[in-house]
Amino acid sequence: NESFLDTAQLRQNILSNAKLIGYVPTSTRGSESIIDIKITPSVTEDNSTTFIIMDKYTKLLGYDIDGINYPFVTMYANTSTKASGSFEFGNVHIKQGEVVTLQFAASSSNPKNRYQIQSANVDTSTIAVTVQESSSNTYTETYTLFEDLTEVTANSTNFFLEEDHDLNYTIYFGDGVIGKSPSPGNIIIITYLDVSGSVSNDIKNFSFVEPIAGLYSDNVVISNVTSSFAGSEKELIEQIRFRAPYYYTTQNRSVNVNDYKSLLTKDYGNIESVSVWGGEDNDPIVYGKVYISIKTKDYYSLSIKEKETIKADLIRNRNVVTVIPEIVDPEYTYIQVRGKVYYNPSRTSKTPGQLLQLVRASIEDYNDQELNDFEGIFRKYKLQDYIENCDPAISATDLQIYLQKQLIIDTGDTKTYELKFNTPLKRGTFTEKLYSFPQLVVSDGSGTTRNVFIEEIPESLTGVASIGIINPGINFTSVPTVTISGDGTGATAKAVINNNRISSIEVTNPGYNYTRAEVTITGGGGTEALAVATLDNTKGKLRSYYFKTNGEKVVVHNPIGTIDYTTGYILLPSLSVISLVENVYYETDILTVNVTPNTEVIPPLRNRILTIDLNNTQSIQLEIIPR
Repeated sequence: NESFLDTAQLRQNILSNAKLIGYVPTSTRGSESIIDIKITPSVTEDNSTTFIIMDKYTKLLGYDIDGINYPFVTMYANTSTKASGSFEFGNVHIKQGEVVTLQFAASSSNPKNRYQIQSANVDTSTIAVTVQESSSNTYTETYTLFEDLTEVTANSTNFFLEEDHDLNYTIYFGDGVIGKSPSPGNIIIITYLDVSGSVSNDIKNFSFVEPIAGLYSDNVVISNVTSSFAGSEKELIEQIRFRAPYYYTTQNRSVNVNDYKSLLTKDYGNIESVSVWGGEDNDPIVYGKVYISIKTKDYYSLSIKEKETIKADLIRNRNVVTVIPEIVDPEYTYIQVRGKVYYNPSRTSKTPGQLLQLVRASIEDYNDQELNDFEGIFRKYKLQDYIENCDPAISATDLQIYLQKQLIIDTGDTKTYELKFNTPLKRGTFTEKLYSFPQLVVSDGSGTTRNVFIEEIPESLTGVASIGIINPGINFTSVPTVTISGDGTGATAKAVINNNRISSIEVTNPGYNYTRAEVTITGGGGTEALAVATLDNTKGKLRSYYFKTNGEKVVVHNPIGTIDYTTGYILLPSLSVISLVENVYYETDILTVNVTPNTEVIPPLRNRILTIDLNNTQSIQLEIIPR
């Protein structure tokens, strides 16, 4: 078993198998951030200097929310010329870690030129290697990490990297045929960052611990901070087992969807899930682009700077030149679980409360194992299986599923909002229908503020979808007049005559607000023709309402929006909201819209993530009922 990547259990053997296909497991990664810096020299500091260099590895401290400080350093040298009395540095890349420098003497006793880094927390992406001629000759050459065998010659200054059997990372060099080999007497200088991994993610506050350029520390302002991101732990053996074969097939190039997924998860350790699709599969279609959506392990949204960093450092140098990568945020659709769970009291000594805890734990397992990433598929029957198998006493479930979208509302402004569920929705009934939460504070027609909810307009069937012929009639010599009557407005149609009979009737204008429609055919010289109208039940309208203290419902805006039940598209045009009623479940600017899906299976789609928010008590509302 240990001879094969698929079955090996010892990390040392998995490493050996992965090495055969050129895979080097990712080390611990330090978190990163991008900041802007402004330095205004004080009266006691040097005011005559007009140009400064902020050195690579200038030290900072990052202050975490729990008060723990983490060391950071600048990753590149940055320059600035004084303007308006200040020095400014934009988009400075900093990384968490302590700088460590090791020196080894090349000798004939180490002919393979292998040098071990004895640190469990080395970030291998930060390793820099130089070779100094000797202790008396300070001439140095910079060696770069080997990437492409086709570009390596006998004189190529490359170093190689592996995780060895001691589970430490080892640097080694070429043999004079594949890569240059250091000579005895050379001094090998290895510099890297010793990092803390994911615990240093999401740091927002930084300060310098030493004067910048050795001169300035009084008035240093750090702004436009990107919260630290991308810190992660060393790859686990299951991750190596899964990723190594895919990485081998990419050959370090991004050509197809799996290539992007493999390279991103390999290089960016804080990624939990990736979705990649071509522009031809996008909505709308955009040729010449590849779209990438990333779910991080810490559930934060990538900033614009982070996206540009990923595109530049991890994708652009590997992708097809004519294909432009675009990174888009994940789109979350939340599953709301309602209903009843039945159990047999004679088969358990547990209380209903204890059974409810088991049910919630089974739903959590379902969420972790079946949902919560880009490949997740919601299957109602599978959720029922998880619940019904969590305890022998549970006999049946009667679940009602809602899908929820969360809108960020710009209060005090009039704006159009779109919701794309991208799945068929069920037309509302008395018991299952669209609802919103919390209440919106809006102004009614008289200027009075009202706290309103949003709902579907009952029996809102909108326009005429089609007209079917019951009897084509006889003896028509010309086209008759088709008249549509009912409680709506604007529907029109025209008849087509063939062999003195009506062969079809075409709807030229579906009209709107119809809940009933009748068709009358007159003129044309014929008789006996009959037809029936079918209303469009794929569209609906929404309205806002509130209740008086006596329980009377009062409609405020009719309509306030539209809903397409086929595509799951909801439009709220020109919505003006003063504020939202505060609640304990959501942030103050979040409006939730909840709908019933018209299917019990919801597949993955592009950047959609289906999930149950287990931290929100409204997500799971179940009754435990003895039967």
